[in-house]
Amino acid sequence: MTTDQQGGDAVAAARLLVAFVSEDADLDHVRDAAVDLARRNRARVILYDRDAASAFSDPLPNQWASQAEGAQFGDPLSDQELVKLGREPLARKVAAAREDGVDAWGWLPGEHGTDAMVDYARDRGADLLLLPAELDEPGLGERLKGETVAKAVEEAAETDPGLAVLLVAADGSTELAKGRL
Repeated sequence: MTTDQQGGDAVAAARLLVAFVSEDADLDHVRDAAVDLARRNRARVILYDRDAASAFSDPLPNQWASQAEGAQFGDPLSDQELVKLGREPLARKVAAAREDGVDAWGWLPGEHGTDAMVDYARDRGADLLLLPAELDEPGLGERLKGETVAKAVEEAAETDPGLAVLLVAADGSTELAKGRL
């Protein structure tokens, strides 16, 4: 793990982690790092599904859904709730983390962007965000969706100076995001 001492302290003290993951295997390195860190810290991890946000529909029941349908789902979502919502790939990732002894949950955001992720994490009292290092130099698609490390760091610095952003490289190595701590 590549962090400075103060950054290492923030990582070691994290009790609630939110990890930017995908339903396919593209971001499994972020999930793996989050699960490993949560296990070591005895922390809770929320797997934040970047694939759930859509311009055309909400991933969760809304006010137009049948009566009380929205009330049957928690925040964050268990693996069973994710299955009910038709998100089996994420449900399997949450269930696997739980089988490894981690307090794991999932979330289906309604908006794209790492700033939306920061808002979600802040509202739940998270200590640490885990993002793929490749978002430090995002492609056009990621920039259009607002999925950048710079956006996350900026939002975290403006709204919650206690929230650290940890970058996870494809090889599993980690580094505290620039401009933080």
